Amino acid sequence: MNSEICREASVADVERLMPLLGAFCEHFKYRFSAPQKRADVLGLLAQPQLGRIFLVLDSSEVVGYVLLAFSFSLEFGGRTAFIDEFFIGVTGRGRGLGNKVLAFIERFCRDGGVYAVLLEAEETNPRAVALYERAGYSFLGRRLMTCVLDSERGYK
Repeated sequence: MNSEICREASVADVERLMPLLGAFCEHFKYRFSAPQKRADVLGLLAQPQLGRIFLVLDSSEVVGYVLLAFSFSLEFGGRTAFIDEFFIGVTGRGRGLGNKVLAFIERFCRDGGVYAVLLEAEETNPRAVALYERAGYSFLGRRLMTCVLDSERGYK
């Protein structure tokens, strides 16, 4: 029995990722351009110092993905990671995978010298908020604000 919950994505996984990226965008009603997403994923895979993409596995079947981006914070004492996207498709939900994926990400980050993991949750997604709170994530009384610099590539 294969107990692997995540594995790092490679260029060979891009076409497998595309439907999941599309489903994520559809779920949250975000803009989706397959050629642009493909190019962005390939760009990230070519620069692992910027971040990583992990495939979420359930019995070796790919059911989701996590996109982890790296940065540096004086507040948190060094290198940080931001869970930019975390998506488990319908077939993988309700099986406790979310907790296992978060534990995997935290281990990966600790092993890589990351001092804090940050994430965001949609206000309209209470299940995700509950999952993150159970895993030890907390609201620090701040609001994430964004200035999209390229409206063709950005949000919605």
